[in-house]
Amino acid sequence: MKKKIATEVLVFIFLFSGINELFSIPAFSRKYKTSCVTCHSSFPKLNPFGEAFRYNGYKFPVNDEDNVKEEPIILGAEAYKMVWPKAVWPGSLPGTTPIAFRGRTGFTIGNEGDSLLFSEFGKPTLQLMASGVLSEGISFFIGAHLYEEGKMGNIDRFFIRFNNLFKNFLPEKSLNIRVGQFIPDIVPFASNHRGITNSAYAFNTYAPELGTGFVAGHVHGGGPFGIENFQLGAEASGIVKSRFRYVAGLVNGNGTEDDDNSFRDLYGRLSFKLGGMAFDGTFRDGVTDIETSITLGVFAYKGIKTINSYDIDFHRLGFDANIYLNKLNLVGGFITGSDGNQDKDKYNLFFTEANYAFYPWLTGLLRYEQANPKGKESAKQLVPHISALTVANVRLKLETRLDISDIKFNNLYFGLDFAF
Repeated sequence: MKKKIATEVLVFIFLFSGINELFSIPAFSRKYKTSCVTCHSSFPKLNPFGEAFRYNGYKFPVNDEDNVKEEPIILGAEAYKMVWPKAVWPGSLPGTTPIAFRGRTGFTIGNEGDSLLFSEFGKPTLQLMASGVLSEGISFFIGAHLYEEGKMGNIDRFFIRFNNLFKNFLPEKSLNIRVGQFIPDIVPFASNHRGITNSAYAFNTYAPELGTGFVAGHVHGGGPFGIENFQLGAEASGIVKSRFRYVAGLVNGNGTEDDDNSFRDLYGRLSFKLGGMAFDGTFRDGVTDIETSITLGVFAYKGIKTINSYDIDFHRLGFDANIYLNKLNLVGGFITGSDGNQDKDKYNLFFTEANYAFYPWLTGLLRYEQANPKGKESAKQLVPHISALTVANVRLKLETRLDISDIKFNNLYFGLDFAF
């Protein structure tokens, strides 16, 4: 049996050993004529500069105009600003169609029951992403899963963001508003969208009804409530004095499904960063993803869901930390929640994770997660992971999930992730 596993591993590696000939560039790389590693450390994980780029509405946080290498299409003369409101405010379109694609597939080896070995190739996922800047203060993002694990997909994110509002009256970058469908920006890690593991973060996806189980793979808002579910609504965010950031949102609260009640859900986040690059991209210390810093955050989410015509209050409260020590990145957090008034509806959960960049192209990760549903046995999971970039936009990954209560091999996941 061991020889069989080793043979299948070697076959998989051989099949993908020629992948380093593939080289393609996502939309922002085309716009700025720069490598993916400018914003990512083992994509899709963002480095500190990538986070500042996202917070700034998908623009370089400092000297953006000097760094753009792709000429936009101007919609209206600059002089129109002088005669507004008697003329339409001038805007722009990206110089080329700002579309990128991301593909994922994998190969799994594991056990079913106590002894039966199985192996299978996973059905591929193809995701479309489009994002760009429409004017100095307007940006947009669209994400759609065209094909997902053998099924037709759907739209996951579709929003427009108004950046740096009322800048003549408010401090720079202190107010941005986005409207549409998005992941509420209340935690710094959002599974496959900004994390490198195949297993979803239990911190974002666990609910009391899961009991001693965890979500094994990528999620899109289906099933139990999770704070990274796609939501329809509006969200305000801003940076104050470079190192403080806030988020406040109002959403339907039922994911992408039709709303089931007349109430809206509320959420908020406050965070502070000490050291390294500030949220607004200032105080840059040289290399984008090597710094010494600590970011602390607190967040809350409160909503109402309707089950069998009954309105039930639910909430999530938590805090998190993100620490960079040069090549070592430590993240962790604690969350407590309730999906009703009974003990069976309550839980708390904590996790801790270490990422280490052995080389710029090779990252190792180890994550421990523990959920404690009230009145039930705790769920404990260890997730070891290795990611290797063959080139900046092609990533190979190896991962397993271990139950701490009964550590034994029962799964091994090989993945291929690429963007162009």
